[in-house]
Amino acid sequence: MLKENSIATLVESIPFDSRHEINTGVEAYSVYENKGIKFNVVDYRDPETGKLHRFVTTLPMTINPGTIAMLYFKRWTIEKTFNN
Repeated sequence: MLKENSIATLVESIPFDSRHEINTGVEAYSVYENKGIKFNVVDYRDPETGKLHRFVTTLPMTINPGTIAMLYFKRWTIEKTFNN
């Protein structure tokens, strides 16, 4: 997840189909850069809680941001369970 104090710079937005069901909750899909390294960020708002999550990925832009958000969100939830 992208931390709030990250100094990454927005490079460009990545177009995606916001009407597609898989992308429900995705607010933005963008390319960021930090120290010459580019990566993608998916801004996902959990429809149940309203909480915004920002997932960092290097997966190809051809993958729907909703798919990325779903995978990372589920993984994050599982990891938090193990912390308890």
